[in-house]
Amino acid sequence: MTQISTSQTITSNTVSSSSELNLYSQMGTSIGSALIGVIFMILLLGWIVKRLGQNKKRNAYIHVKATHCISPKERIILVEVDKQLLVVGITSHHMTLLHTIDEQRAEKLLSQSIPVAKSMDNNLFKQVLQSALKSKKE
Repeated sequence: MTQISTSQTITSNTVSSSSELNLYSQMGTSIGSALIGVIFMILLLGWIVKRLGQNKKRNAYIHVKATHCISPKERIILVEVDKQLLVVGITSHHMTLLHTIDEQRAEKLLSQSIPVAKSMDNNLFKQVLQSALKSKKE
């Protein structure tokens, strides 16, 4: 008689523990899916904010007109600040002003060609740099 009651107790413990495990696994699955959903929503909202933030027109006083990469960490940029064009050399450690183009010359150079694509930016940069070097020699 003791053997029957012991086996019934073991079976009832097994059934109750398997139902508890089933309950815990369901809770874990629902919590995990909720966590994944929240993380996905955060990433989605971040992407949306980033995309909408780029489309806003900003009243910036500094405009990068052209860029020319010399190496992966070195480049030369043409920046318009206060109706002047600045030729700036950029490395991984510092920035150096290479040349300043005055207001009249800058207006003349910028009115010659308006860049449409990045390839046009490089052509504009090349033109501006060559004309600046020619005017400096004269």
